[in-house]
Amino acid sequence: MPTFTRELSEHLIQWKNNDFRKPLVLRGARQVGKTTLIEQFAKGYKNSILLNLEKSSDEYYFKAYSNVKDIVDALLLKSGISPSEIGETLLFLDEIQESPKAIEFLRYFYEEFPQLHVIAAGSLLEFAMKKVKSFPVGRVEYLYLHPLNFIEYLKAIKQTGAIEQLTHTPIKPFAHNILLELFNRYAIIGGMPEVVKTYLQNKSVADLPKIYESLWMTYKDDVEKYTSGKTERNVIKHIMDT
Repeated sequence: MPTFTRELSEHLIQWKNNDFRKPLVLRGARQVGKTTLIEQFAKGYKNSILLNLEKSSDEYYFKAYSNVKDIVDALLLKSGISPSEIGETLLFLDEIQESPKAIEFLRYFYEEFPQLHVIAAGSLLEFAMKKVKSFPVGRVEYLYLHPLNFIEYLKAIKQTGAIEQLTHTPIKPFAHNILLELFNRYAIIGGMPEVVKTYLQNKSVADLPKIYESLWMTYKDDVEKYTSGKTERNVIKHIMDT
């Protein structure tokens, strides 16, 4: 998948350079590019540890150990990272909604290992929080990733001239119709990275409905997975089917 320039990258750099940073929770819907964004961001670190908590082998660390020091020591040892390099290391906890214990432990990463750069990403965290005994209020910070906005979309399709014209107020008459055409196409395609990627490859909107249908089914399956009972599941299913 091509990598898209996301405006949130600037906020991530500011977070990294802040001596008083807290563990960062990156929120956003499924498939908006959270994992890709952080994987690209991780390349700016000397060391990175990337865990996907949907995988039992990665969630294992939070099931096997009862304190954050043991978790960090085990991860550093497994990754071949010296403890002296912890300040140059990013720990990325992807799909954190799958592990209530990992959510609770964010506070201990902050309190016991403030030099370690910790980012967690997840969707539907509201449902996961119901299972969390003690949420780390005041010990984490948040960013929210949306689908590509219009400027990000223009960068993806290499329309740098259009971006330049958008900086002029009022917009110059010769650029107005071109910008409207570009925005109308953006309104049809949308900002979901997989959809934009497919459009860039095929230069056609014919294949896009199938991708959106697949994304929609993923959302439906996700929401139903986190419901607390049959009644709630049926209500949400009815809402999403209408």
